[in-house]
Amino acid sequence: MPDNNRKIMSTSEGLCRAIREEGLLIRLLDGELSPTEEHKVLTHLRTCHECLGLTADLLYTDDRLIDMFARHREQREELQKKQPVSQFMIELDKLPVGKEVERDLLSEDGQLLIASGTVLTEPLIQSLQRRGISKLAVRSAEIDEPGEAEEHDGFTINIAQITGYVAESGIEPIVSEYVRKQCATAVEKSFRDLEKDGALDVREVDEAASQVTEEVLSKPQIALSMADLILMDKSLHAHSVNVLIMFLMIARAMGHPAGLIREHASAALLHDIGRIVLRHSRVSSGLKPDDEREDLEHPEAGYAYLWNVGGFSESSLKMVMNHHERYDGRGYPRKIKGTGLSDWDQILILANTYDMLTWDRATGIRKDFHKALGTIIQDGGKFARKGIVRAVIKTFGHYPPGSYVKMNNGEIGMVTRAYPGSPLKPQVSLIYDPSGRRHSKPRQLELVHNQSSYIIGPAQVEVRT
Repeated sequence: MPDNNRKIMSTSEGLCRAIREEGLLIRLLDGELSPTEEHKVLTHLRTCHECLGLTADLLYTDDRLIDMFARHREQREELQKKQPVSQFMIELDKLPVGKEVERDLLSEDGQLLIASGTVLTEPLIQSLQRRGISKLAVRSAEIDEPGEAEEHDGFTINIAQITGYVAESGIEPIVSEYVRKQCATAVEKSFRDLEKDGALDVREVDEAASQVTEEVLSKPQIALSMADLILMDKSLHAHSVNVLIMFLMIARAMGHPAGLIREHASAALLHDIGRIVLRHSRVSSGLKPDDEREDLEHPEAGYAYLWNVGGFSESSLKMVMNHHERYDGRGYPRKIKGTGLSDWDQILILANTYDMLTWDRATGIRKDFHKALGTIIQDGGKFARKGIVRAVIKTFGHYPPGSYVKMNNGEIGMVTRAYPGSPLKPQVSLIYDPSGRRHSKPRQLELVHNQSSYIIGPAQVEVRT
């Protein structure tokens, strides 16, 4: 390794500088780095949000970087498998049923029993219990450079203020507030009737989905705005509407025909209907709610219910069944892999994944938009093919609406709109001055029209109810 490369690779600061100023990303793409150097750069991109932002433009035009992330992930997983078994043990009855395990779980003698990414089910745990297994060893953490700590600026903000900043930004959402609320109200009423009486008015939901779809298809193709994700509560119907809007925007960004987008809209809106079906069934049987069983069983329950209702195409029904599957085959309920999932399945999988990554189900607060997009950039290949991952990045921009950013002069702002052609130059509502004092009125800044101001990286702001 040349001396100057060795110096660059020795520190995070050196890597940051080389990526920003010395064309290190181009050298990476052109295959000029050694395997060790390539590993260091890709590992750094996984942990440095600022440098990851500089890759956004490349992701629009060059599949090689997405391929490199996928290959790097596979190499890391291979290294993880070779790691010695840690001394940390976990009791079988303490495992979280319905959740995905983050690391391999092994027997005390090192035999792999449950691979990372597996969703834990009661039958799986019961089968281990029948073998007399009561404890599992957790495989040691993967070999990698430690991640960089995120900067915390110590600011807090509440939902009412967020709503005000969005309103004052003067942006027009792709879906009007009236139509969005009408859709949410229709879904809420339909879900309530279904949970109580076991019957759903599909026509009312179809009409609501159709109104949202027509607004999306009639507008110029722009990126998502914070105003389109302003339904901040902990209800399932708010999540359903958000997922529908993202599903429509991603499908349009991919160039799918309007007629086919319309055909699949209602299924996207009703992707979680199985949860309501299961709740009605348990209430009717005098049973208490069971969140773990609901998480595991709602895709199949939703498919079966809508199949009986009728009027949905087979590809729409499969979307409902498959919205928790993954392109790498580690989803559920059927572990379908690769081309076994249609584009419609994969678009819904990513829309649902993104909304879940940014949604605190306990409070309804939407946050961590930048971190969620970072997950999509790095590991989106686990969930969908790379063409769909690129459409998601194009739809959200690198600094997604709702994320907080620090400007080059020290001000802190909230991104209120992203632009597909300029992922690093969104519209920002400036909230705090460089000294940390809140502006009396947020100042709107269009970075696409301002050459002297630019984002230097994400800012951590705590969002409260």
